[in-house]
Amino acid sequence: MEAMKIVAILAPLSYLIHCIEEFAFPGGFVSWYHHFRPALSKQTPKYYWIVNIIAFILVTITSYFSLFTEGNNSGLVISTSFLACNAIFTHIFGSIRTHVYSPGIVTGTILYLPICFTCYIVTYTSHLISLNNLCIYFIIAPLYEFWNWYKYKRLTNIKN
Repeated sequence: MEAMKIVAILAPLSYLIHCIEEFAFPGGFVSWYHHFRPALSKQTPKYYWIVNIIAFILVTITSYFSLFTEGNNSGLVISTSFLACNAIFTHIFGSIRTHVYSPGIVTGTILYLPICFTCYIVTYTSHLISLNNLCIYFIIAPLYEFWNWYKYKRLTNIKN
């Protein structure tokens, strides 16, 4: 139970640190992302800030409920899974594809992935969430990334 409280605190904190890596130190995420997905190069930095603020709010809300309400861990599992999928599908795969450092890959790898795995392990071993639900969350987690990939493929096919 204490481990889930720690995860609930670390999830939004890691998101803030991740945004610092993407936008401030070393920064450059927007230009890297436009290199990775050139058809999105008309998106402004403001767009990426808005997306990140909304995602941060969602992660913070799920963390709050996990931290301050009894047995309410599903949202936190889903949001940490979403963060891990962002690290894998955007930053890691993107860096492999572009052969260039992706701002956010360091925090995504050393923060998001361990937090997500910890969340899955603790909720399962402590019987906080059933195995069936964890499997469903595991399937739900990458859907946003797959949806983005699908939209991008459609956009690039329309332009060609």
